[in-house]
Amino acid sequence: MKHDDEAHKYYYPVEGRTDGAIGDAIAFIAIILVPAGIYLAWNTLASWISALFP
Repeated sequence: MKHDDEAHKYYYPVEGRTDGAIGDAIAFIAIILVPAGIYLAWNTLASWISALFP
């Protein structure tokens, strides 16, 4: 019995598992950080405006 003949059906190369993982991670981080950055910028701007016009 050849080991390769039986194993190839269940073998998934490791190289293919991470394709696009870096891009997905960047997209996930951007989805979290972009609204957080907008929120922080808006709060900073609002605090500056409220400090200038008490």
